[in-house]
Amino acid sequence: MPYDSWTAIHVPAANAQATATKASAGAGLRNVCSALTVVLAAGATAPVAVNVTINLIDGASGGTTYLWRATLSIPATAGATSGISPPGLAIRGTADTAMTLEFSVAGGANTIESVTMSGVTERG
Repeated sequence: MPYDSWTAIHVPAANAQATATKASAGAGLRNVCSALTVVLAAGATAPVAVNVTINLIDGASGGTTYLWRATLSIPATAGATSGISPPGLAIRGTADTAMTLEFSVAGGANTIESVTMSGVTERG
């Protein structure tokens, strides 16, 4: 049974890694990701073509317990955009553990990353 809904968003400046963390829901509770959107975009000046990985982590930023992963790429074209927003998610994390959605690295000069995830807490 869900207890609380939440959303975590991060849209940093150009050439910065996007990372959003939902803190632990508390003892005996877990975070459940029900929606996520990630976007990699080129600025007005063409970037170098780039591939980056997006990770939904059961834990804090930089962790390696992956709940979901995907790769995005953009060509060396000004204004190019690539994104993912899969439907119908119910990705459960471990009780009393944070959940983080983040790019593996910054995309490079003339790129902008954004991450958004939302979900609920439930008894774990």
